[in-house]
Amino acid sequence: MSGRNVSGVRHGRLLFCVLGSCWLAACGKGSEGWVLQQHPGTAGAAGVIRDFGSTEDGGVGGEAGATLPQGGQSGSGGSSFTASRCPVRFAASCTPAVTVDDRDQAGSGTLLTEAIADPSTALGCITRDVCDILYRKTSEIPVTTKITILIEDFAGISETYHANGAATIRVSSRYLQQVANAQADVGAAVRALFYYHATNTYQFDGNDGFANSWLVAGVANYVRHVAGTLPDNQRKPGGAYDDGGVTTGFFLVWLDQRYPDFVYELNSSLDPNRGVKWTTQAFQDITGQTVDQLWAAYQSSL
Repeated sequence: MSGRNVSGVRHGRLLFCVLGSCWLAACGKGSEGWVLQQHPGTAGAAGVIRDFGSTEDGGVGGEAGATLPQGGQSGSGGSSFTASRCPVRFAASCTPAVTVDDRDQAGSGTLLTEAIADPSTALGCITRDVCDILYRKTSEIPVTTKITILIEDFAGISETYHANGAATIRVSSRYLQQVANAQADVGAAVRALFYYHATNTYQFDGNDGFANSWLVAGVANYVRHVAGTLPDNQRKPGGAYDDGGVTTGFFLVWLDQRYPDFVYELNSSLDPNRGVKWTTQAFQDITGQTVDQLWAAYQSSL
């Protein structure tokens, strides 16, 4: 990403401007992370953009052999998306006003509302569930008062950007049509990306979402697994702990099963209000073992 001029950086949120055009971006390791795309807003509107458009995340992505979502059931004790995944705790703090802006009503945009009749209520349940998974006290939760579901025709799956207490989840109607054409579950696909991006909206990034994008993506996929939208059959050996995507996500699942509240403490360690630069020392602080030792033990368990 060299050669680009950074015009704004705040809490890991970067706005790139080149020759009068502006992009919001961050880079993850490998195929996962935020992706460089042109933002439709104006220069100076700094925000964060995170992408769900990796086939590693269970999306179509236009690539042969990619895993399509077949339902919301986890392979190991996870719950499908039901009323039981709509907790009342943190309802006052984690129920933002949700609006739907379908800019492809003449095309495939209506597939989202056909699959989920009331996306505003569904996303409100998901945001509360995300907060219930990540936090223990209301005072810990970052403020988000508004989320816009923006449906447009573009290549990819989805992305989100967030600034000043408002977030936008941008969903590709083209992707929804790909899911429908494959006779897969459009509702499950939407719930999976809602969980991913709702986590992006409420999680911490250590005040450096650029450097920590692999962990941001890992925590989002951990939450997807807890919520039942990332099945265990996507867990595979190999890779590296900082690959991001489902590789890091399942590593965090394994750690949380062995060290109760691990992900809660990990996310807390990324709180920018701590005023400390985040490093992988946090893994050792929580567990007593280095991240490399933990990764080796996890790989041996697979």
